[in-house]
Amino acid sequence: MKIGKKAQNKELSTRPEKNNSKKSMALIIVIAITAVLILWVYTMGRKAEETVDVVMLSDNVYKNQVITESVLKKYPMLKGEFEKYATTTDSGEKKRRILLWSEKDMIINSFAAYPLKSDTVAMYNDFITSKVDNSDSVLYSFPGKNIVSLDAGQQDLESFKAYLQPGDRINVTAIYKTDEAVKEGDTSTTVETYKEEPVFVGIMLADLLNSQGDSILDLYQQYNDMSTYEQANLDASESWIQSVTPANIMVALTPEEESEYYKYLSKDSVTFKISLPQRSN
Repeated sequence: MKIGKKAQNKELSTRPEKNNSKKSMALIIVIAITAVLILWVYTMGRKAEETVDVVMLSDNVYKNQVITESVLKKYPMLKGEFEKYATTTDSGEKKRRILLWSEKDMIINSFAAYPLKSDTVAMYNDFITSKVDNSDSVLYSFPGKNIVSLDAGQQDLESFKAYLQPGDRINVTAIYKTDEAVKEGDTSTTVETYKEEPVFVGIMLADLLNSQGDSILDLYQQYNDMSTYEQANLDASESWIQSVTPANIMVALTPEEESEYYKYLSKDSVTFKISLPQRSN
C-alpha cells in the first residue's frame, strides 16, 4: 500500500514540470513567430522605400529635338512604382519601359519621337535614332497637291509665325526687277524698274520650318499647351528663340500653281511677300 502511494506521489510531482516545459516551448514558438513577423514587416518596409535611379526630363522637349544631357536629370523612383511600368511579353517575360540613369548615354544625340513634358520619366519608346518624317502626314492633309518650299521674306515669316496653322490660307505677291522701254521723243531708253504682281490668292499653308528643318507650328502648338510660367521661361530662352526662328515656309500647291511659282522664281531679283486674306462676314 505504501509503495503504490509513493508511485502516485512521484507522478504528481513530475506533472508540473511537464506543464512548465510545454508552456516554455509554446512561449518560445510565439516569440519566434513574432520575431519572424517583425523581420518580415521590416523587410517589406525597407523594400517599399527602396528606390531606383531613373532618367527624368529637366526641360520641355519638342518633337525631333536632339537629346543632350542638359535636358536630363536623375530621379530616385520608388522600386515598386518602377516595376509597375514593366510590361509582360507574349512569352511571359517582364520587360522594362523606364530608362535607368546608368543607361542615359543610350539616348544622347537621339531625337524626341514626340513632344515631352519636363519632370516626366523617360521611356525607351520616347526616343528615336532619326527625325520623324512628317511628309506623309502633310501630303495626307493636302491630297492632290505638292508641298513646296516658298522663298518668302524673313520679316513676313517672323510676323505670321505665332498664329498660323497648317491649312490656313495665305496670299503671295511677287516683286521682281524688270527692264521697261521708255520713249522720250524719238528716242527710246531702257529703264530698270520693279513690278509687283499677285502670284497666289488663298493657297494653303503646310508648315513653317526652322533652320534645322523642325516644324515651328508644332513647337507653338506645344507652347500653347504650357502654363504661363512655362511660357515665360521659354520666352527668355535663347535656344527657344532660335528654334522658332523660321527659315522656310511650306505651301501646298497644285501642279499648275507649282509651275506658276517656278516661273516667277526665275525672274530677276524676285522676292515674295505674304499677306492674309480678309475674312468675309
